[in-house]
Amino acid sequence: MIVYNVERGWFPMKNDADAHRRQLGLKPAALATIRIDTREELAAFLNALMGLKKEPATPEEVPPAGAVLEPRPQGVTPEVIERNYIEVPDFVPAFLAKEHAKREGKEIRWVSEQEWNASSASSATSPGS
Repeated sequence: MIVYNVERGWFPMKNDADAHRRQLGLKPAALATIRIDTREELAAFLNALMGLKKEPATPEEVPPAGAVLEPRPQGVTPEVIERNYIEVPDFVPAFLAKEHAKREGKEIRWVSEQEWNASSASSATSPGS
């Protein structure tokens, strides 16, 4: 995603930003192009706009937990946590699985009976379950 900034104005189109720059009588260097490729870069950019800093000046300025203050370095893959699905064994009727998934707001991941039995056995023997 690319956005353009002139003074305190944000523009999705370069020609609009350039027209605004000329209207303000500013030099071409006043037009800033911001390119954002990942969610981490977007979060870091927005946090920078809000004034969140990696090392807060005072204890009151501690950034919230999980806030991305710097984009992830190139080549580092994010950890993916899948929480938007439910595993349903293939012997459960489809209409019941679809009803449950719709109620939960999740997608269905069908698993074989063998996979279901294996995951049930491992969760039953794990501590804390």
